[in-house]
Amino acid sequence: MADKKIAKEAVVLYHRGNQAGMRNDHAKSFEYYLKSAGYDYAPAQFSLGVCYEKGHGVPFNLNKAVEYYRKSADQGYAPAQSNLGWCYESGNGVEPNLSTAIDYYMKAADQGYSPAQGNLGFCYENGNGVDKDIPAAVEFYRKAAMSGNTFAQYNLGACYENGKGVAADLEKAIEWYRKSAEHGYAPAQNYLGSCYENGKGMPKNPVKAFEWYNYAAVQGYSIAKFNIDNLKKQGLI
Repeated sequence: MADKKIAKEAVVLYHRGNQAGMRNDHAKSFEYYLKSAGYDYAPAQFSLGVCYEKGHGVPFNLNKAVEYYRKSADQGYAPAQSNLGWCYESGNGVEPNLSTAIDYYMKAADQGYSPAQGNLGFCYENGNGVDKDIPAAVEFYRKAAMSGNTFAQYNLGACYENGKGVAADLEKAIEWYRKSAEHGYAPAQNYLGSCYENGKGMPKNPVKAFEWYNYAAVQGYSIAKFNIDNLKKQGLI
């Protein structure tokens, strides 16, 4: 009975942290997460890792981020396993170790966590920490894309466009690019803009091209800003 009470308190504190974060009160959010993590609550430990990685409510500290991601990951929490994998892949707060990164991605992917599946797809496509295996890359991209992961949707589109691990199919490629773009992934928005500008898989439409370039540009995607300037120089908008 005592354990259930502790677990309930941890969850309550954790949700208060989420609510504070939604109000952009990161200091208060961190405070609640810290209290919740005191009960060894894995989601709160993960959120503390994010706070330290982003500098939300606490000074930026990658070593502390890794510390809390590891505590959460050791309890089997998939988002923490995935983020810890990225830390090992990118060398954020730890020495880079692609093999360890793959191990953590696999643990998260086995639980159906789509960001880890997408990252595994990229690793298999490029031979990062594993032997290059394009069919495996497509499989992981597809799993993640079906769960709505925009990074994987974009990369699956590229596989269909270029015939990597699947039969080339521009119509399917555009379909996946559009799904990714509609869910806010800036590289996909920019690429869809280029399809409209150049008539790739659809009629040329500079107005639509500008619309998609602009979605990406307002997110700070510099290539899209260049493409908008190019449309203006050509007098197309």
